[in-house]
Amino acid sequence: MISSTGNWRERSHQPEARIGEAMAESRKQFSGDERIMQNSLFAAVVIWALTGGPGLFAQPAPDELGQLRERVARLEQQVQEMARLLEPLKAQQTQGSHRKVLRERFDKKMAQDRSKYSAEQLREAEELYQVANQKWGSAEASESLQTMIKKYPDINRTGCATLYVAQKSEGDQRVRYLQDCIERFNDCFYGDGVQVGVYARFLLAQYYSSKGKKDEAAALYSEIKVKYPEAVDHNGNLLVESFKAEQQ
Repeated sequence: MISSTGNWRERSHQPEARIGEAMAESRKQFSGDERIMQNSLFAAVVIWALTGGPGLFAQPAPDELGQLRERVARLEQQVQEMARLLEPLKAQQTQGSHRKVLRERFDKKMAQDRSKYSAEQLREAEELYQVANQKWGSAEASESLQTMIKKYPDINRTGCATLYVAQKSEGDQRVRYLQDCIERFNDCFYGDGVQVGVYARFLLAQYYSSKGKKDEAAALYSEIKVKYPEAVDHNGNLLVESFKAEQQ
């Protein structure tokens, strides 16, 4: 019969397997892209344990079993702490990739404008936009915007201008401009990735909510969540996360 001490020593000859089991268990907390990062961390920890860990894989005496367990637990904690510290970097990389995709949509819209209008026409449209942008509230700004919408109703910059005016407006006029953005300029984009029609929905939902029109606001929020889950504001924050925070 093999003694219980003998059984323990047979098992202790394979501490690598114990570490591997512990690492596998902690990996269950991660999935997808996080596993790429985790694999590097696990490899680094195992190499440290095999080459520099202070006696980690020496054959332990029975009274050292508790110490071995503590060391395994500490390794698990170190792996999880390193993963936690790298989370902000992972989030930043994800946001950067997302903004790149949205920027490509903006570039595509601008290319479409260049295929329909000459450089001189687009330059005039930009000048009209800047007048509305810089002199909002004046008769000149209003006239400039109306001219832009009449002469260049289907260019990207007109959608951006209309949304800007909407944000500067109040009451029924604000609602009207926001609805125009949704209906006529939905697929226009700012250079930072904000989609005009989606952001207009978000602003209109906020307005309805402030006026006690909860059902109208909820319908717009739901539409954003279902159809545009990747839409962002001018700070790069997901709109779906923003209205979640507002509802809390």
